Amino acid sequence: MKILHVNKFFYVKGGSERYYFDLCRLLSAKGHEVLHFSMRHPRNQPSSQAQYFVSQVDFNSPMGPASRISAAMRILYSIEAKKKIGNLVDRLKPDIVHFHNINRQLSPSIIDALSSRSIPMVQTLHDLSLVCPAHSFFVNGKPCEECGAGAYWHGIPKKCIDGKFTSTLLGVAEAYFHKWLGIYRKIAKFIAPSKFLGSKIARLGWTESRIVHLPYFVPQAPDYSGFNNGYVLFAGRVSEEKGVGVLLEAAKSLKKRSFIVAGEGEALKEYCRKAVENNITNIEFIGYVKGDDLENLIKGAACVVVPSVSYENLPLTILEAFARGKPVVGSRAGGIPELVKDGETGYTFEPGSGEALAEAIESTVSDETRRTNMGIGAREFIGGEFSAEYHYGRITSIYEEIL
Repeated sequence: MKILHVNKFFYVKGGSERYYFDLCRLLSAKGHEVLHFSMRHPRNQPSSQAQYFVSQVDFNSPMGPASRISAAMRILYSIEAKKKIGNLVDRLKPDIVHFHNINRQLSPSIIDALSSRSIPMVQTLHDLSLVCPAHSFFVNGKPCEECGAGAYWHGIPKKCIDGKFTSTLLGVAEAYFHKWLGIYRKIAKFIAPSKFLGSKIARLGWTESRIVHLPYFVPQAPDYSGFNNGYVLFAGRVSEEKGVGVLLEAAKSLKKRSFIVAGEGEALKEYCRKAVENNITNIEFIGYVKGDDLENLIKGAACVVVPSVSYENLPLTILEAFARGKPVVGSRAGGIPELVKDGETGYTFEPGSGEALAEAIESTVSDETRRTNMGIGAREFIGGEFSAEYHYGRITSIYEEIL
């Protein structure tokens, strides 16, 4: 098949991009022709279709009045993206299009471009953008579902997008406009990586028959279950919703344990300051790490921790830890309990509780034999429906069904 994969970022910005590139590589290795459509950016990976990519925009950068209006129109319905993806498919003629994250930088205008050409479409749901203007069901430090099945106006008084009234108003307008257009109804199937996300979307007005559950996969990785330098590792975005504040509380109470935070984010400086103010000397913030450096960090960890306080889909961080034989301590948020099984692949805890997180960490790392066995169990756990071969068979069957 000739498959066009569409994502607004063409560099590894987060877990959804890691999956995007892994899937493209898997399909190419199996003999399919993979095309790309995205946004231009200095950090982009090479692509033969880069000439079709839309112009770069950074919604967080300072803008004048004219630029703000242009950016707002782009979020609602990008004429540029619609035209450029139309040119791409007219010239290269893909058999099917697979969307990933497309909101804002690309906009759903590209769905119209493909629908008018009768090209089958499928989308992987990496977040809650179909039902939430903030894409996360998270506001003011806790989960929120008040927008419900289309009542998006609830987000305005809460300033649910970045705590800003104008950003929230635009996000709410975006959600209502796309709902009014019915534009997402033109996509044949939605792929939900976690059962949690699929059920949440279905309960909020989407037909279950259009939602397919297919977890992410992880490529083969070295087995580090026999290696352990004793520290607890957090690897991800340093932000409130990822539970870094909860991790600080746990570190403060577990003074004999060492903690490493690998990642960057808007709250990095704030949490570094809090660690100093509270004399939490057993936690180290080392910034963004990738490649061999990240591999070595995982190799030496006693366990990996995912303390999210917001709904998670299916964190690739957990699957990547499991693939390397490392148990995970994760909060009972969203799809995390679908992966972390108490006493088998790690331990779960109540979201937002530093005390509960500390207890779960101790349960995981205090007994070396148990910790090693959980790491072995974690590696075995992902050998089935989380393997590349299983994923390839399922994803191609979805494509064939739509075609």
